[in-house]
Amino acid sequence: TCTPEEGSKAFLHRFAAAGAAIRYQAVHADEVEDILALDIALRRNDTDWFEHLPPEIDSQLVHKLYYGHFMCHVFHQDYIVKKGVDVHALKAQMLELLQARGAQYPAEHNVGHLYKAPETLTRFYRQNDPTNSMNPGIGKTSKRKFWQENTPDETH
Repeated sequence: TCTPEEGSKAFLHRFAAAGAAIRYQAVHADEVEDILALDIALRRNDTDWFEHLPPEIDSQLVHKLYYGHFMCHVFHQDYIVKKGVDVHALKAQMLELLQARGAQYPAEHNVGHLYKAPETLTRFYRQNDPTNSMNPGIGKTSKRKFWQENTPDETH
């Protein structure tokens, strides 16, 4: 247990950690392509929390920053990507590794419009919003009324 003062100081670290990658990118713009930020959740029974990247991925990074939520297996992983690296291709490689590990992503803020929703989540959306009015296109689902298929110009 920590004192209220210690708790307050520890809480401030979250803001320093969250902004560190952005600040590094601003100061070192000549060597940084972009920041690849992933929110992941490990399985409840995972005991190996620290990531071990293969050399072909690690060699594309300047730095890796990890921070998260103690005891809930949710981690924010910020990767500072070297100048000239294809960030989209790197992200695809990283997501493959996470899938193989059994991790879920994104972990905290739902799938949004960037990630494909798993079938169970898609069914949940359809059951709770049969007209597809509340958030069309979420999880790369249909953007059309009543869950009709997207037309080719409406692809994600």
